[in-house]
Amino acid sequence: ELAPGIDILQEVGQLAKRPFTVGFAAETEDLGNNAIAKMRRKNMDMIAVNDVGRPDRGFESDDNALQVYWHEGEQTLDLASKDKIARQLVDIISRQYRRSRA
Repeated sequence: ELAPGIDILQEVGQLAKRPFTVGFAAETEDLGNNAIAKMRRKNMDMIAVNDVGRPDRGFESDDNALQVYWHEGEQTLDLASKDKIARQLVDIISRQYRRSRA
């Protein structure tokens, strides 16, 4: 029998001195609004969301695409190999982290 686990990201987001946090969301509809609501609800700095309802990307594909949100902006990562998407995402996170600490 399964029991609900602790939402670690929710807990970290409530810390008085929390670290820079990035979450991920897999959505099938209203991606932007759902992702932004989750980012705010869990007090994250950023969130990356992908459309898992599309057969050409995500879990069953070698490719992916992401929409990345932060409180002051967003960026689209167009369909590409997961390796390329990962490198682009790390670059965005790095830039936003440096801005948040400036």
